Amino acid sequence: MGFSHVGLAVSPDKFEESLAFYLAALEPLGYKEKMRPADQVVGMGVYFPEFWIAAGKDGPSSQSAHIAFSVNDRALVHAFYEAALRAGGKCNGPPGPRPQYTKTYYAAFALDPMGNNIEAVCLWPAWTHWKWWFGFGIFKKSVKAD
Repeated sequence: MGFSHVGLAVSPDKFEESLAFYLAALEPLGYKEKMRPADQVVGMGVYFPEFWIAAGKDGPSSQSAHIAFSVNDRALVHAFYEAALRAGGKCNGPPGPRPQYTKTYYAAFALDPMGNNIEAVCLWPAWTHWKWWFGFGIFKKSVKAD
C-alpha cells in the first residue's frame, strides 16, 4: 500500500498554462495526459493518472489538496472511512464504486480538519489479488512422497 494519486488546485484563469507547464515539465519522466473527467480537471501519469490538476472556483485557495491512499481490499476502504469520521473528519463521499473513473474503482473520501480531501481507493476486484489465489491453494508447494 502507498499513495495512489495526488492532486493540486490551480487558478481557473491559469489552468491551461499550468497544464502546459506540467505536461512539458513531466514529459521527460514519461508523464502524459491520461484522463479529463470534467472541465478543467486533468489526470496525468506514465501508466495511469496519478498526478492531477484541477481548477478551484476562486483560485487555488478555494480548493484543497487531494491525496489518495491505495489499499488492496475494499474492507480497508470502509475501515478508513469509519476511522476518519470517528477522528473528526467530514464525509466527502461514502465507500462505494466510482465507475466514472474505472470499472473497478472503489473508494471513500473524507475531509480532514483543514478541508483537504483524503481518499482510500481499491482499484482491483478480489480475484486480481495474489492473496485470493493463495487462499484457493493454487500456488501451494507440492509435497513429494518419500
